[in-house]
Amino acid sequence: MSDQTAPRTTYQLPDSATLGAAVTEVLNTRRAETEHLGRVMAVVTAAAVRDILTGCDPDAPFDAATLELVEGEDGLFPSGRYWTTDGTERLFSDIVGETDAGNGIHDMSGWTAYLDADTRDVWRDLTTVRDNRDGREVYAFDLARAASLTLHPSKPVPPTPPALAMIEVMVCANDRDRYPALVDPADLRDGYVRPWFDLRTVRRIAADTRRDAARYGHGSIDTVHVLDGKVNRTKHAVVMVVCWMYLAGERREQAAEVLQPNADGRYAVGGHDWQWYALDGDQNPLIPFRPDAV
Repeated sequence: MSDQTAPRTTYQLPDSATLGAAVTEVLNTRRAETEHLGRVMAVVTAAAVRDILTGCDPDAPFDAATLELVEGEDGLFPSGRYWTTDGTERLFSDIVGETDAGNGIHDMSGWTAYLDADTRDVWRDLTTVRDNRDGREVYAFDLARAASLTLHPSKPVPPTPPALAMIEVMVCANDRDRYPALVDPADLRDGYVRPWFDLRTVRRIAADTRRDAARYGHGSIDTVHVLDGKVNRTKHAVVMVVCWMYLAGERREQAAEVLQPNADGRYAVGGHDWQWYALDGDQNPLIPFRPDAV
Protein backbone atom coordinates (compact mmCIF):
# COMPACT_ATOMS: atom_id res chain seq x y z
CA MET A 1 0.00 0.00 0.00
CA SER A 2 1.51 3.35 -1.02
CA ASP A 3 0.97 6.74 0.55
CA GLN A 4 -1.09 9.14 -1.49
CA THR A 5 -0.65 12.88 -1.33
CA ALA A 6 -3.86 14.85 -0.90
CA PRO A 7 -4.71 16.68 -4.13
CA ARG A 8 -5.49 19.92 -2.31
CA THR A 9 -5.50 21.46 1.15
CA THR A 10 -8.32 20.13 3.31
CA TYR A 11 -9.29 23.47 4.79
CA GLN A 12 -8.46 27.17 4.73
CA LEU A 13 -7.41 29.26 7.71
CA PRO A 14 -7.49 33.01 8.32
CA ASP A 15 -4.25 34.77 7.53
CA SER A 16 -1.66 34.84 10.30
CA ALA A 17 -2.16 38.55 11.09
CA THR A 18 -5.95 38.18 11.46
CA LEU A 19 -5.67 35.03 13.57
CA GLY A 20 -2.98 36.56 15.76
CA ALA A 21 -5.10 39.66 16.34
CA ALA A 22 -8.10 37.50 17.29
CA VAL A 23 -6.04 35.52 19.82
CA THR A 24 -4.68 38.72 21.37
CA GLU A 25 -8.15 40.24 21.60
CA VAL A 26 -9.79 37.25 23.28
CA LEU A 27 -6.92 36.80 25.76
CA ASN A 28 -6.96 40.48 26.66
CA THR A 29 -10.73 40.32 27.12
CA ARG A 30 -10.45 37.27 29.37
CA ARG A 31 -7.64 38.87 31.38
CA ALA A 32 -9.70 42.03 31.91
CA GLU A 33 -12.77 40.03 32.94
CA THR A 34 -10.73 37.97 35.40
CA GLU A 35 -9.23 41.08 36.96
CA HIS A 36 -12.72 42.59 37.22
CA LEU A 37 -13.96 39.44 38.98
CA GLY A 38 -11.07 39.50 41.46
CA ARG A 39 -11.60 43.16 42.31
CA VAL A 40 -15.33 42.76 42.89
CA MET A 41 -14.92 39.69 45.08
CA ALA A 42 -12.19 41.37 47.14
CA VAL A 43 -14.46 44.34 47.83
CA VAL A 44 -17.41 42.04 48.58
CA THR A 45 -15.25 40.15 51.09
CA ALA A 46 -14.47 43.39 52.94
CA ALA A 47 -18.18 44.24 52.90
CA ALA A 48 -19.10 40.80 54.26
CA VAL A 49 -16.76 41.23 57.26
CA ARG A 50 -18.34 44.59 58.04
CA ASP A 51 -21.86 43.13 57.77
CA ILE A 52 -21.04 40.22 60.09
CA LEU A 53 -19.57 42.49 62.76
CA THR A 54 -22.30 45.18 62.52
CA GLY A 55 -25.38 43.09 61.89
CA CYS A 56 -25.58 44.55 58.35
CA ASP A 57 -25.64 48.13 59.64
CA PRO A 58 -23.25 50.01 57.27
CA ASP A 59 -23.08 53.00 59.65
CA ALA A 60 -22.14 51.04 62.76
CA PRO A 61 -18.49 51.06 63.95
CA PHE A 62 -16.38 47.90 63.69
CA ASP A 63 -12.76 47.08 64.38
CA ALA A 64 -11.57 44.59 61.71
CA ALA A 65 -8.34 45.37 59.85
CA THR A 66 -7.22 42.02 58.46
CA LEU A 67 -9.03 38.73 57.87
CA GLU A 68 -7.62 35.22 58.02
CA LEU A 69 -8.15 33.31 54.78
CA VAL A 70 -7.08 29.69 54.37
CA GLU A 71 -6.14 28.12 51.06
CA GLY A 72 -8.72 25.56 49.97
CA GLU A 73 -9.22 23.27 46.99
CA ASP A 74 -11.01 25.91 44.94
CA GLY A 75 -9.90 29.23 46.44
CA LEU A 76 -9.51 31.05 49.74
CA PHE A 77 -11.93 30.53 52.65
CA PRO A 78 -12.47 32.46 55.90
CA SER A 79 -11.66 30.72 59.17
CA GLY A 80 -13.65 33.15 61.30
CA ARG A 81 -10.51 34.78 62.70
CA TYR A 82 -9.55 38.43 62.19
CA TRP A 83 -7.24 41.09 63.62
CA THR A 84 -7.97 44.62 64.74
CA THR A 85 -5.91 47.66 63.79
CA ASP A 86 -3.77 47.25 66.93
CA GLY A 87 -3.04 43.61 66.07
CA THR A 88 -5.47 42.01 68.54
CA GLU A 89 -6.68 38.59 67.35
CA ARG A 90 -10.40 37.94 67.57
CA LEU A 91 -13.10 35.57 66.32
CA PHE A 92 -16.40 36.56 64.74
CA SER A 93 -18.12 34.34 67.31
CA ASP A 94 -16.63 36.48 70.10
CA ILE A 95 -18.61 39.43 68.76
CA VAL A 96 -21.88 38.05 67.33
CA GLY A 97 -22.14 34.54 68.73
CA GLU A 98 -21.63 31.10 67.18
CA THR A 99 -24.81 30.99 65.06
CA ASP A 100 -24.51 34.38 63.37
CA ALA A 101 -20.77 33.92 62.94
CA GLY A 102 -21.27 30.49 61.33
CA ASN A 103 -23.96 31.81 58.97
CA GLY A 104 -21.83 34.80 58.04
CA ILE A 105 -18.74 32.68 57.34
CA HIS A 106 -20.79 30.32 55.17
CA ASP A 107 -22.19 33.18 53.12
CA MET A 108 -18.80 34.88 52.80
CA SER A 109 -17.23 31.63 51.56
CA GLY A 110 -19.33 31.89 48.43
CA TRP A 111 -17.49 35.10 47.56
CA THR A 112 -13.97 34.29 48.76
CA ALA A 113 -14.00 31.09 46.68
CA TYR A 114 -13.49 33.35 43.66
CA LEU A 115 -10.18 34.49 45.17
CA ASP A 116 -8.47 31.57 43.48
CA ALA A 117 -5.61 30.86 41.09
CA ASP A 118 -7.32 32.75 38.26
CA THR A 119 -7.67 35.98 40.26
CA ARG A 120 -4.36 35.64 42.12
CA ASP A 121 -2.91 38.73 40.45
CA VAL A 122 -5.56 40.80 42.27
CA TRP A 123 -5.67 39.29 45.77
CA ARG A 124 -1.96 38.46 46.07
CA ASP A 125 -1.16 42.15 46.60
CA LEU A 126 -3.81 42.35 49.34
CA THR A 127 -2.45 39.48 51.45
CA THR A 128 0.56 38.43 53.47
CA VAL A 129 1.40 34.82 54.25
CA ARG A 130 1.10 34.10 57.98
CA ASP A 131 1.83 30.40 58.32
CA ASN A 132 1.14 26.96 56.92
CA ARG A 133 -1.67 24.94 58.43
CA ASP A 134 -2.03 21.25 57.53
CA GLY A 135 -0.18 21.84 54.29
CA ARG A 136 -2.32 24.84 53.33
CA GLU A 137 -1.18 28.44 53.16
CA VAL A 138 -2.81 30.86 55.58
CA TYR A 139 -3.10 34.51 54.58
CA ALA A 140 -3.86 37.80 56.31
CA PHE A 141 -6.18 39.68 53.97
CA ASP A 142 -5.93 43.50 54.18
CA LEU A 143 -9.57 44.61 54.43
CA ALA A 144 -8.94 48.34 54.14
CA ARG A 145 -6.95 47.96 50.92
CA ALA A 146 -9.55 45.58 49.51
CA ALA A 147 -12.34 48.06 50.29
CA SER A 148 -10.44 50.82 48.48
CA LEU A 149 -10.25 48.94 45.18
CA THR A 150 -12.19 50.37 42.25
CA LEU A 151 -14.74 47.87 41.04
CA HIS A 152 -13.81 48.35 37.39
CA PRO A 153 -10.12 48.17 36.50
CA SER A 154 -8.84 50.88 34.24
CA LYS A 155 -8.66 49.70 30.67
CA PRO A 156 -5.08 49.22 29.52
CA VAL A 157 -4.01 51.06 26.44
CA PRO A 158 -3.47 48.35 23.82
CA PRO A 159 0.03 48.33 22.41
CA THR A 160 0.40 49.60 18.89
CA PRO A 161 1.13 46.57 16.73
CA PRO A 162 4.29 46.82 14.69
CA ALA A 163 3.67 47.86 11.13
CA LEU A 164 3.89 44.92 8.75
CA ALA A 165 6.09 45.31 5.73
CA MET A 166 4.33 45.52 2.39
CA ILE A 167 4.71 42.37 0.30
CA GLU A 168 5.14 42.28 -3.45
CA VAL A 169 2.69 39.89 -5.11
CA MET A 170 0.80 39.30 -8.32
CA VAL A 171 -2.89 40.09 -8.02
CA CYS A 172 -5.99 39.47 -10.12
CA ALA A 173 -9.66 40.42 -9.98
CA ASN A 174 -11.16 38.74 -13.05
CA ASP A 175 -9.38 35.38 -13.38
CA ARG A 176 -7.47 36.74 -16.38
CA ASP A 177 -5.48 39.95 -15.98
CA ARG A 178 -2.56 39.78 -13.54
CA TYR A 179 -0.63 42.76 -12.19
CA PRO A 180 2.30 43.26 -9.81
CA ALA A 181 1.41 45.14 -6.63
CA LEU A 182 2.33 45.74 -3.02
CA VAL A 183 -0.12 44.57 -0.34
CA ASP A 184 -0.33 45.01 3.42
CA PRO A 185 -0.85 41.52 4.97
CA ALA A 186 -3.03 43.06 7.70
CA ASP A 187 -5.27 44.99 5.28
CA LEU A 188 -7.68 42.24 4.26
CA ARG A 189 -11.41 41.89 3.78
CA ASP A 190 -12.79 38.36 3.69
CA GLY A 191 -9.38 37.16 2.58
CA TYR A 192 -9.08 39.62 -0.32
CA VAL A 193 -6.26 42.17 -0.52
CA ARG A 194 -6.05 45.89 -1.20
CA PRO A 195 -3.25 46.19 -3.77
CA TRP A 196 -1.17 49.31 -4.35
CA PHE A 197 0.03 49.78 -7.95
CA ASP A 198 2.75 51.97 -9.39
CA LEU A 199 1.68 54.41 -12.09
CA ARG A 200 3.03 52.25 -14.90
CA THR A 201 0.81 49.36 -13.80
CA VAL A 202 -2.14 51.72 -13.35
CA ARG A 203 -1.79 52.66 -17.03
CA ARG A 204 -1.98 48.94 -17.91
CA ILE A 205 -5.11 48.54 -15.77
CA ALA A 206 -6.62 51.61 -17.45
CA ALA A 207 -6.04 50.18 -20.93
CA ASP A 208 -7.44 46.77 -19.94
CA THR A 209 -10.59 48.20 -18.33
CA ARG A 210 -11.32 50.38 -21.36
CA ARG A 211 -10.84 47.37 -23.60
CA ASP A 212 -13.27 45.30 -21.51
CA ALA A 213 -15.82 48.13 -21.43
CA ALA A 214 -15.72 48.34 -25.23
CA ARG A 215 -16.19 44.59 -25.48
CA TYR A 216 -18.76 43.93 -22.75
CA GLY A 217 -20.37 47.34 -22.26
CA HIS A 218 -19.77 50.11 -19.76
CA GLY A 219 -22.63 48.96 -17.55
CA SER A 220 -20.60 46.06 -16.19
CA ILE A 221 -17.06 47.46 -16.13
CA ASP A 222 -15.54 50.22 -14.01
CA THR A 223 -12.99 52.01 -16.17
CA VAL A 224 -9.71 53.54 -15.03
CA HIS A 225 -8.29 56.67 -16.65
CA VAL A 226 -4.92 58.36 -16.30
CA LEU A 227 -5.00 62.04 -17.25
CA ASP A 228 -1.63 63.65 -17.89
CA GLY A 229 -0.98 67.35 -17.68
CA LYS A 230 1.58 69.98 -16.84
CA VAL A 231 1.35 72.85 -14.36
CA ASN A 232 4.16 75.42 -14.24
CA ARG A 233 6.34 73.05 -16.22
CA THR A 234 5.75 70.25 -13.72
CA LYS A 235 4.16 67.08 -15.05
CA HIS A 236 1.20 65.67 -13.17
CA ALA A 237 -0.88 62.51 -13.52
CA VAL A 238 -4.47 62.24 -12.28
CA VAL A 239 -5.92 58.76 -11.80
CA MET A 240 -9.68 58.51 -12.00
CA VAL A 241 -12.08 55.58 -11.77
CA VAL A 242 -15.54 55.75 -13.33
CA CYS A 243 -18.33 53.46 -12.14
CA TRP A 244 -20.73 53.73 -15.08
CA MET A 245 -23.47 51.80 -13.29
CA TYR A 246 -23.86 54.65 -10.80
CA LEU A 247 -24.73 57.15 -13.54
CA ALA A 248 -28.28 55.87 -13.88
CA GLY A 249 -29.08 55.67 -10.17
CA GLU A 250 -29.12 57.55 -6.88
CA ARG A 251 -25.33 57.36 -6.55
CA ARG A 252 -24.71 59.40 -9.67
CA GLU A 253 -22.51 61.88 -7.79
CA GLN A 254 -20.23 59.03 -6.74
CA ALA A 255 -19.74 57.71 -10.27
CA ALA A 256 -16.31 59.33 -10.72
CA GLU A 257 -13.56 59.03 -8.11
CA VAL A 258 -10.13 60.64 -8.20
CA LEU A 259 -7.55 58.40 -6.50
CA GLN A 260 -4.84 59.88 -4.32
CA PRO A 261 -1.41 58.24 -4.31
CA ASN A 262 0.27 57.13 -1.11
CA ALA A 263 3.66 58.40 0.02
CA ASP A 264 5.36 56.06 -2.43
CA GLY A 265 3.31 57.26 -5.41
CA ARG A 266 1.17 54.11 -5.58
CA TYR A 267 -2.58 53.91 -6.14
CA ALA A 268 -5.10 51.53 -4.54
CA VAL A 269 -7.18 51.01 -7.69
CA GLY A 270 -10.44 49.30 -6.80
CA GLY A 271 -9.53 48.91 -3.13
CA HIS A 272 -11.38 46.03 -1.50
CA ASP A 273 -14.49 46.60 -3.64
CA TRP A 274 -12.93 44.94 -6.69
CA GLN A 275 -12.12 41.83 -4.62
CA TRP A 276 -8.50 41.61 -5.66
CA TYR A 277 -6.89 38.33 -4.70
CA ALA A 278 -3.23 37.45 -4.51
CA LEU A 279 -1.72 34.63 -6.56
CA ASP A 280 0.65 32.01 -5.22
CA GLY A 281 3.85 30.89 -6.90
CA ASP A 282 1.88 28.71 -9.31
CA GLN A 283 -0.45 31.62 -10.17
CA ASN A 284 -3.37 30.06 -8.32
CA PRO A 285 -5.80 32.20 -6.30
CA LEU A 286 -4.70 32.62 -2.70
CA ILE A 287 -7.95 33.27 -0.78
CA PRO A 288 -7.56 34.07 2.02
CA PHE A 289 -4.20 35.72 1.51
CA ARG A 290 -1.31 34.14 3.42
CA PRO A 291 2.09 35.86 3.24
CA ASP A 292 3.92 32.55 3.69
CA ALA A 293 2.34 31.11 0.52
CA VAL A 294 3.67 33.63 -2.00
